[in-house]
Amino acid sequence: MRVKFEGYEVYCYTGGADHQSEQDTMVFIHGAALDHTVWTLYARYWAKAGYNVVSLDLPGHGLTGGQVLNSIEENAEFIVRLLTSLNLVESVYVVGHSMGSLVALDVASRLPNIKCLAMLGTAVPMGVGDALLNAAHDNDHLSVDIVSLFGHSYGAQLGNNPIAGISAQNLGERLLENAADGVMYADLKACKDYTAGFEAAAKVQCPVGLILGELDQMTPVKGALKVLEAFPNARKICLPDCGHMMMSEKPEATHCALVEIIEGCL
Repeated sequence: MRVKFEGYEVYCYTGGADHQSEQDTMVFIHGAALDHTVWTLYARYWAKAGYNVVSLDLPGHGLTGGQVLNSIEENAEFIVRLLTSLNLVESVYVVGHSMGSLVALDVASRLPNIKCLAMLGTAVPMGVGDALLNAAHDNDHLSVDIVSLFGHSYGAQLGNNPIAGISAQNLGERLLENAADGVMYADLKACKDYTAGFEAAAKVQCPVGLILGELDQMTPVKGALKVLEAFPNARKICLPDCGHMMMSEKPEATHCALVEIIEGCL
């Protein structure tokens, strides 16, 4: 689905189903330099389960054109306005991965009718190393290499995948390479500059679930523990032998964890 909104043509994957006004809505938010395709399996499941699905490409990403937004807050405000324009703000579940987890957090702090917040591969604050940020600033392929290497567990780097013949690491690298110049830098800097995470967490009243990769080197588990305590009602699920790019590296385990969190909010 393509939506003309505020000068953008926003691409929103709906899981193959039309939106219905009486249904709850699942919002999926991708990470830095990625796009809606990381959520394809999950979006299809929830659409078939009877939910409206909005798996969008943020401005400047994937099939959504225009300029990339430069802060977590700007992305969150954009999503809130978009959902409002679509009349999909009454009963919302919001799910985000990596940078998208921070955007999801900020969205949940702004909307009163959030039923559940799920943050995958997250840390608050979300540090970004200078080597990665500098490489992204220079549009150096080294930035893709760093995210590809540190974003996957050792097993995934060896090709270990539940789907025979598929390399999660290679797929992730190709997706990162599709991002336009400047997009990864803008996204990573937005993550590093986001200082309102704990303040936003204190405003979130809905149940919260954190899905974390045991072997995540991009956002290590310990980076999520403080924000876990900042939520009034939160829990975590830690996926064994899993790195940062959990949706492709451990798709079934990630799916089951998300189902467990969402069903716990019903």
